[in-house]
Amino acid sequence: MSNTTVQSLSRATTATFEELALLFPEMELSPEQAAAPLDVAVSVDFRGPLMGRLVVRASANVLPAIAANMLGADQSRHQLLQRDALGEIANVICGHVLPLIAGADVIFNLAAPVVHENGTLPSRDIDEPVARIQVGVEDGRAEARLYLFGNGREDARSDTRSAQAVVAA
Repeated sequence: MSNTTVQSLSRATTATFEELALLFPEMELSPEQAAAPLDVAVSVDFRGPLMGRLVVRASANVLPAIAANMLGADQSRHQLLQRDALGEIANVICGHVLPLIAGADVIFNLAAPVVHENGTLPSRDIDEPVARIQVGVEDGRAEARLYLFGNGREDARSDTRSAQAVVAA
């Protein structure tokens, strides 16, 4: 993998928010978006030629819009359904980014999304992600991080830091 890992994650995240949640993420965050806390995290573990985890963190104030656009306005008030909608966002981002970085013919097994309240993650996620992007959504923000475990991590590590700077700029 190369610096295209961050670009692939950015492309998958943007497309998923646009196509599934009908929201248009902004690559440049406003001061309000940048200050919004990342209250909720959802992770999706995957296995295949690469093993790892995709984590999507989001501001709680964008969850009603995500749920309303995906499930309908009546269901957008239920906190459990809002978190399920964010879980589906994470699942789809993961399903989109893996073929971009590993090839379209490769098969992966994705675990069910797991919600982590207060945006906290299990301790194994203290490792540095191989790709990280952040987007402004409505009055909040969302962040996607891709973690690879084992040999895939070593392949992607070399130029990820410079690619993160390009996407963040």
